[in-house]
Amino acid sequence: MNKKNINIKHNILEKFICRIYEKHNVPKQYASIISKGLVRADVRGIWSHGVVRVPIYCKRIEKKVANPRPKIKFKNIAKKNGVAIAGIYNSNHFGMAANYLEIATKNNCIAWMFTSSSPALPPHGAMAAHFGTAPFAFGAPTANKKKPFILDMACSAVARGKLKFAAKSGKKIPFGLALDKFGKPTNDGAKAFEGIMLPFGGMKGAGISWMMDIIAGIFTGGLHSGNVKNQFGNDFSGPANVGHFIICLKADLFQNKKSFLKKMEYGIKKVKKLKKAKNFSEILHPGEPEYRAEQKNLKNGILLPYEIANDLKDLSTKLNIKCPF
Repeated sequence: MNKKNINIKHNILEKFICRIYEKHNVPKQYASIISKGLVRADVRGIWSHGVVRVPIYCKRIEKKVANPRPKIKFKNIAKKNGVAIAGIYNSNHFGMAANYLEIATKNNCIAWMFTSSSPALPPHGAMAAHFGTAPFAFGAPTANKKKPFILDMACSAVARGKLKFAAKSGKKIPFGLALDKFGKPTNDGAKAFEGIMLPFGGMKGAGISWMMDIIAGIFTGGLHSGNVKNQFGNDFSGPANVGHFIICLKADLFQNKKSFLKKMEYGIKKVKKLKKAKNFSEILHPGEPEYRAEQKNLKNGILLPYEIANDLKDLSTKLNIKCPF
C-alpha cells in the first residue's frame, strides 16, 4: 500500500472492524456495538477515539486483560423513576463518551459521563504524572434529535490519543500541551506521550482531574490515585480497572418536554446572535461541529490516515480477514 490516506464508507468500515472483533472471540452482538461506536467517533471527526484504537484494544484481549465475553445487564431506570445513576468498575477504555450521551438525548434525557484514566497529568504543584486526563461529558436533547448539545472533553490540553498518533507518525505537536519526562516543554509527540501532559486552565484543570479520580475511581470501586493501568502501555499484568460514573435524568422531570426543548432552542439562538469574536463567522454550540463532520463524512466517506489504515491492514493479514482497502 502506498503512503496515501484511505477514503472508506462508514458501513464498510463497521463491518470490517466487527469481523476483527469476532476473530477475537467477541460475540457478534457486542462486536457490532463496539465497531459502530468506534467508527462513529471517526464519523464525528473524533478520530483519536475511533478505529485508531482497534489494535491496542485487540492486543488487550489477546493478553487476557480484557474480557471479550462480559456478562452485561441493562436496566431502564431513568425512564421509570426520572433519575438514574450507574457506577462501573473493572472496565477498560470506553471509547467516545458522546456515544452514550447520544443514547440518552435520543430518549429525552440529559446525562453526565465521568471516567478515570491512567496517570498523565500532574496535580497542581507537582512535576509527575499522577491523575488521568479524566474525560467528562454532558449531553442534553435539542429540537433536532440528530444534533444534541454534547460537551465531551478531557482535563488535559489535548486528547492523549492524539499524542500517541503524533508519536507513531513522527509529527510535531504545538508547545504548551505537554512536558517530556524531565519536565521540559516539548513539541515531540513521542517525548510528550512518555512525559507529562498539561491540564487545561492550570490549577483548575488539575483540580478537576483530582475530582474525577474521586468520582469515577474511588467512588465506583475502580483503581485510583495513579494506579489505573495505561491503555497504551506494555503492562498486561491485569485489567486496567477503569471506573465510570453516569448520571441520567429525564429532561422533563421538572417541566414538560415541549417547555424544555423550547428553552434549549431559545438559549442556543440567543448565543448565536451575540457579537462574534475576531475571525469567527458564526458561533456553534457544543456538539454542532461534530454534527457537521458527521453529515460530511456520511456523504463523502471517512478519511483514514495512512498510518491507521496500515495498522488495520496488518491486523487483517494476521487474522486472515479480507481488508476492504
